[in-house]
Amino acid sequence: MKRAAGLLSLALCLLLAGCMPLTAVLHPLDADYDMPLPGAQSVAPAVGDAVVGREVEATLYFPSADQQDLVPTRAAIAVPADATLAECLARALLDGPGPAGTRRLAPEGVSVLSVRQSEETVVVDLSIGARAVEDARQLFLMRAALVNTLCGAEGIDVADVLIAGRAESPFALPCGAGRAEASSPLTQWTQAQSESERAGDETLSFGRTAVLYFPACDGRHIVPQARDIVITGADALPALLAALADDGGLDAALRPALLPSDNPLVSGAEIVMLENGLRVARLTFDGNLSAILERARLSAWQMYAALTCTLTEFLPGLDGVQVYVGDGQLVRADTPEGDVAVENGVMTRAMFERMIGSLSTIYMTAADGSLKPLHRAVAAADALSPRMLLSPLFGGPEAWESGVSRVIPDGLSVDDLLGVRVEDGEAVLNLSAAFYAGCQRLTAQQERNLVYALVNTLTGRADVNAVRFQIEGETVETLVRDICLVGPLVRNPGLISAAQP
Repeated sequence: MKRAAGLLSLALCLLLAGCMPLTAVLHPLDADYDMPLPGAQSVAPAVGDAVVGREVEATLYFPSADQQDLVPTRAAIAVPADATLAECLARALLDGPGPAGTRRLAPEGVSVLSVRQSEETVVVDLSIGARAVEDARQLFLMRAALVNTLCGAEGIDVADVLIAGRAESPFALPCGAGRAEASSPLTQWTQAQSESERAGDETLSFGRTAVLYFPACDGRHIVPQARDIVITGADALPALLAALADDGGLDAALRPALLPSDNPLVSGAEIVMLENGLRVARLTFDGNLSAILERARLSAWQMYAALTCTLTEFLPGLDGVQVYVGDGQLVRADTPEGDVAVENGVMTRAMFERMIGSLSTIYMTAADGSLKPLHRAVAAADALSPRMLLSPLFGGPEAWESGVSRVIPDGLSVDDLLGVRVEDGEAVLNLSAAFYAGCQRLTAQQERNLVYALVNTLTGRADVNAVRFQIEGETVETLVRDICLVGPLVRNPGLISAAQP
């Protein structure tokens, strides 16, 4: 232990002299480091990746029997380990029936096809039977009930509703995504109806919230993001294309789906009705598209996917997207999951549903010593796994992430994460003896950043309020020397850089 203590003293001297980098490097593990004695408190060891379901109190909104309002009712919603709260809320509404004085949300037999969530934005896709509503008022209230229910849940700000992969609207103008409204549904209905009657006037503009899809820099996903757009007259297509080319306020982990307007890719865009009855957006691209995309380092399939999912989600009754490159029509798209055949030359949301990801937040060390939040795109299934949430911390910064360094010493890997268990609002994090040994040369600042990068990353989950640490299944007093690990640790926002990712 004397040699280890001497090395630690030398490291501290180097740090004070300004000669030591912020991120420690794991030297060959020194056998002089003994395992710590167990702490006073002990919980069952976390082994593997385990999430225990929870129950959440929520407010569900059902259409009133007279279709004039929404009726709230409190309910206990069971959220299993393999589902999100948003998915469970949508299913609870459809399962109904609601309280006295209400009617079913949707026609009998309607189900939830998918629920995609990224940060505060949720998109619900209902089965095709939802189109069999009695009238426009029922469609409007069905959307309003889902939006108000979802946006009433913690962590959800924007919600959109699709039917069989496309937008539906009771009016000429798109409904767009919605937020929890303070005004009554009757007031909203009257305003939407008035706007629709004036939509043909090209001198008027109408504001809407659209869910746009942007390519992730990792080249493997597209990610939904809510944006406010302005529609001039009744044609929303130009506004959507312009928004997809705008990188203003776009997260560093994402990139625009189209090149900026000063170098446009789309030379023609129109809505057409095909002979088979499908209503599609027909887009014509420059004949040199492949070369242009290669120079811009923009993935073709991500661009097609982002266009298809954005347009079909916003433009009412749009079945898909047709793409022409010069004089040729696109008949297949090469994706990370292999070639996707474009049936009848029409791309639909269903073709790219599996590639829709979400942004998760991790933390690394910024140049000023604070913790910097970073976004990473993850697949929908991986977003439910605490291990997959933590695994990027064991890697380095990506090419688009500048001025940050990893908090975990080099030489340690995700294999040193023996288990993560989430239960009753706590995450139990079980790390290996090698992890403990590898951290003994950390400075006080490095120890702090490592511990709270793990804590703040895990408490980004809605079902985690605090984190317990274990080494080989035992509770220990400290990881290095300064932060007590005997009890659970809560989120520390004071360490996070004010700069947004």
